[in-house]
Amino acid sequence: MESAAPREPLRWEGRLALAVFVACLCFHFWGVQVGWQSKNLPGGEFRQAQTALSAYWIKAENNFSLAYPTPVVGKPWSIPMEFPLYQWTVVVVSQVTHWSLTKAGRAVSIACFYLTLPAVFLLLRRWNVAPARRWWVLAVVLTCPLYIFYTRAFLIETMALMCSVWFWVAFERAVSERSKGWLVLAILAGVGAGLVKVTTFMLYLLPAGWWALTRLWASRKQAWKTELAWMAAAVALPFAATLWWLDFADATKSLNPLGIAFTSAGLREFNLGTTATRFSPALWAIKARIVGHELSWLPVLLLCGLLVPLAGRGRWREITACLVFFGSALVVFPVLYTYHSYYYVANTLLLLMAMGLALVALAESTVSRWLAGLAICFVLGGQMWSYLEQYYPPQNAVSPGGDGLTTSLRVLTNPRDVIVVLGQDWNSMTPHYSQRRAVMIRDDIARDSARVERALAGLGEDKIGALVVVGQPGGAQWLIDRTVARGLGPEPLYVWHNARVYVPQARRAELLLALLENNFHEVALAPGVEPPRSNLAGKWFELAAVHRWQRQPFVGLRPQPVRFFATFGPAMDGSSGQPMYGAHPTTRLVFALPAGPHTLRSSLQMPFDAYRMDLKEGDATDGVEVSLFSLTPDGQRTKLATRSFDPRHNRDDRGNLRPLEFSFTLPAAGEVELFFGPGPAGRDTRDWIQLGPLQID
Repeated sequence: MESAAPREPLRWEGRLALAVFVACLCFHFWGVQVGWQSKNLPGGEFRQAQTALSAYWIKAENNFSLAYPTPVVGKPWSIPMEFPLYQWTVVVVSQVTHWSLTKAGRAVSIACFYLTLPAVFLLLRRWNVAPARRWWVLAVVLTCPLYIFYTRAFLIETMALMCSVWFWVAFERAVSERSKGWLVLAILAGVGAGLVKVTTFMLYLLPAGWWALTRLWASRKQAWKTELAWMAAAVALPFAATLWWLDFADATKSLNPLGIAFTSAGLREFNLGTTATRFSPALWAIKARIVGHELSWLPVLLLCGLLVPLAGRGRWREITACLVFFGSALVVFPVLYTYHSYYYVANTLLLLMAMGLALVALAESTVSRWLAGLAICFVLGGQMWSYLEQYYPPQNAVSPGGDGLTTSLRVLTNPRDVIVVLGQDWNSMTPHYSQRRAVMIRDDIARDSARVERALAGLGEDKIGALVVVGQPGGAQWLIDRTVARGLGPEPLYVWHNARVYVPQARRAELLLALLENNFHEVALAPGVEPPRSNLAGKWFELAAVHRWQRQPFVGLRPQPVRFFATFGPAMDGSSGQPMYGAHPTTRLVFALPAGPHTLRSSLQMPFDAYRMDLKEGDATDGVEVSLFSLTPDGQRTKLATRSFDPRHNRDDRGNLRPLEFSFTLPAAGEVELFFGPGPAGRDTRDWIQLGPLQID
């Protein structure tokens, strides 16, 4: 596969290429650290969560067995999808460095990607690419937006890629050089690739196999038996290890009534597709969009495509081979590469090598060196721009991880509790972020009462801490009834979006208070669930001494009062879009303020029914006195300002949100009291006054 009389690089070209490679390496290293502190897992989050969940429980239980825990579908908690080399490595790195598992997982993925680059460098040597120009190819790989984004994912992808590419290199070197050292490396890398992710290993067996066939054909009249022996020695153990692992994993999954669907037989159609999915125009349209908009930048791909017939004829064999092997994955695994963009971590390297070789061919041609340099800059800069445009924003969005549902499950359930989830298929995000073992029931399986019954019975003495029903899936009521038999309440306690959460009946009152106390994001009480009475009426209370949920009426007050008195208890109405404090007389709000001038700004309103003109005088409000007092340590009150609010007799007080403003000065730090009392007639009939958001500057 040698090009015809390629133009040799000049000395300055090699130095420039190395400098550009280093710059691209720095850009990539910066990119993989974007959002480093974030605990969420953007990009194939459901799959990252499954890997992270396994690592969490391996570490929590110190369980380094082959049947490692992935507590998603009940007991036994193991459904091994891949050999846990990546998970074990992440746990060990976390233990040694004291990093969180998320950071350790990202670090291991990044390290595996960087360790792949020397293998690519050696492959380019085999294709007689000058060392100075190999840096251009590696720069194309480093600036790939997909590789910046997914290099730092909590996934096995880069470890599988590293092992597979090193197997490819070592296999060729071992056979061609009769090297025992390379043979050992080929065996180790092949075993790692086959165990970690067989689909990636299968992809890189294609170029290695094609090379082997051409070599056997060339030596068919000479030492083909020796060649074949070396080849067989390199692949025998990797093949055996892969088959052994698949058999072990299937046997382990089959022990779980819900895990049978994860066996090789159960996933065959999904993994390998069918004739219909292989040639589906709709699926190919999705794959084309991914290739054109997520792997690189479409103008960059078009430019590299034009270079092949124009200047890349000396490299057309290598370029074509890389493109064919890249495309073969889309054909062999039609469904996986349609719905899982992270799968492209495996084969995008081949596309990038083809693009890089097109640039190498341009540099080797008679085209002006400056024109070749301009093309290289366009490719590298275009890919960097593509990353910043589409991948940087979601990666840079720092998140604590999870959502209101998973946070509430983590707080409200006990660490050894099991959560049962219906309506999220087998998405591991809920058990991962809630850090709980789970029985995730797919909608279609929920109708198979015998299988679900076996899964629930298999929990034995393990307690169900919560049942989550998302949407209105079939079989939900039957499942609710089964969990009620195990101690859960028949009605949900709270909701999050379209998810209903059922909790143990014995803990319902306790969990209701905990729910109110924590104010989880986007979590609300289920319809029909009422909070307990506050019992804060008719007495003085220190705000810091009441429960957090009882402080809700005061959210619109800044600063919040240090203590309060309300004849009928504090109340808030948020129906208008902003918090309105119910200040029905008698209400007294005490604020602690520093010395100096201050201005209290707020607004007042009463509903029309409080002062309707058709009401008798004694049946309508007679107004409310709103006064501000300064307080001395011995309890003395000095009036600072007052305002009579009487919409029945004062037209200016009618309508919504009439202004309230008091300016005053405190000679020393102290307390002031905002007082709401009855009007001149001394009665509080229909004194339904509301205080808008308050600010004391």
